[in-house]
Amino acid sequence: MKIPQWCRWSGDTDTDIGLGVDSRRLGLANCFLIIVALTSLVYAVINFFHFGAVLLAAVELGFFLIIVLALVDMRINRNVERSAWVTVLACGGLATFFYWYVKADVSAAVWTVFFAILNFFLLGTRKGLPVYLVYFAVILSMTLNYRNEWPALASGVALTNILGAMMAFGAAAYYQERSREAAHIRIEALANQDSLTGISNRRHFLQCFERVRQALCPLGGQYSLVLIDIDNFKTINDTHGHAVGDEVIIAVSQRLLSAVRAQDLVARLGGEEFCVLLHDCGGSAAWRRAEGLRRVVGAEPVAVESRSVLVTISVGVADGDPRTRGFNEMFADADRHLYAAKARGRDQVVGQFST
Repeated sequence: MKIPQWCRWSGDTDTDIGLGVDSRRLGLANCFLIIVALTSLVYAVINFFHFGAVLLAAVELGFFLIIVLALVDMRINRNVERSAWVTVLACGGLATFFYWYVKADVSAAVWTVFFAILNFFLLGTRKGLPVYLVYFAVILSMTLNYRNEWPALASGVALTNILGAMMAFGAAAYYQERSREAAHIRIEALANQDSLTGISNRRHFLQCFERVRQALCPLGGQYSLVLIDIDNFKTINDTHGHAVGDEVIIAVSQRLLSAVRAQDLVARLGGEEFCVLLHDCGGSAAWRRAEGLRRVVGAEPVAVESRSVLVTISVGVADGDPRTRGFNEMFADADRHLYAAKARGRDQVVGQFST
């Protein structure tokens, strides 16, 4: 099932789901950034008071303040993406500075490994990979530029430990995040799709409805809710069996999908009941689109093995201004019109602009 672009989470694609704003991801990012902030603060205190490394401590303290600001911004605005970029760039700068400060000492490997994990966790694989490659190129260029000046480079220790750690842990962090993204996609599919038809389920439809409403409110556009019920479905089940009934439901869902626009959303609410969200469409135009759906579904019988099942639908349409009418109001109107269509003999569309 292709989900309309307006219904996707920010950054929610097959290879880039690290920046979505779902509550679980937001909570994980908060915890991770708190750990990073506290770690940088502890290192700043140790370096200042124990090692007397004032410059390094100052940079780590600055990094701590940047993370704190990113945390505050994320808490207030729930913008995981912005906080992730700020954190990754600040952490990359700190790791690069530390590599230069300790002159490629083996201890720099700790920061390079840490950056790999943080980078891919916060940015995901699609955005994190080019960032990590740039970071690796910067470290490599410093290594080649100072290979005859820094003792750690002259002895070859940095080449085998730091660069090796960067490649090994970078690859490990990438593939770990890649696996997490794939698992996330599978879980989202199970949570959002109807198991029989593969189209959106009620949960996903309600989420998309709210996103469309929020998107249309500033624009002053309209939207419409089309409620659909397969006529005499109980008779189909009783006459032909539930297996045939399932095939009828699948066929109706496919016919509905074929008749809507790319920006519209088709969902199965349960049983033989479907709904369609018409994006930026209302009035008589919404009624005509609903009538088109009715015609497509009833155009020809559904062939199931050797059987031919005639299928029709009753349709109720409700439209309105997203600034004043939410799902509950729209659903109540559409449901009232749907029952009116059944009362009038089924196989018809009823709405405010019925002809």
